[in-house]
Amino acid sequence: MSAGKGLAYGWLAARRRVREMVLPAVTTGTGAFLVVLVFGMSDGIRAQSASLGHGDEIARAVVLIAVTVLLVGVAEVAVATTRTVAHRTRELGVLAANGVPRAPVVTALLVEPVVAAVLGALAGVGLAVLTGIVLAALGIVATGVSYPGLALGGGIAVVVSIAAALATSIVPTWKAASRPPIRSLASGG
Repeated sequence: MSAGKGLAYGWLAARRRVREMVLPAVTTGTGAFLVVLVFGMSDGIRAQSASLGHGDEIARAVVLIAVTVLLVGVAEVAVATTRTVAHRTRELGVLAANGVPRAPVVTALLVEPVVAAVLGALAGVGLAVLTGIVLAALGIVATGVSYPGLALGGGIAVVVSIAAALATSIVPTWKAASRPPIRSLASGG
């Protein structure tokens, strides 16, 4: 099985397991929403916090809180990946017993967390940009909303979501794909 077939197999599995991806996607989307709005309002936050005398410190703290929320969402993606691997133990054993190399199996298992992270991040970014535009149009945010800030926040949210989903999912998928087939088949799942 090649990497392309691993991706195709992973895509089919992700489509079958779409319900299991809802919570990780929603959690990641919530984090992305917050990150985008924080970056969109960062100029105003910086100006208001400067009037308090601690502009840079408060602005950094707000960004740190937003990124932390995004990473909590991605941690949910990692938990979902671990659950997925545990439920697919027998399937992994069958693939290994049939001589499927480890790399395509890992590729197939990584499709689900990446799809959940991307969909969640894009939904959160879209909703945040829409919210930012509406808030700016209605004049609800006294300090205004920066469109370049929204774009920067959106880019950061998507990139961080994908990178963190891959980083947190690679270890459980690699371990699962490395198990001897007889152990996977005997333990079921």
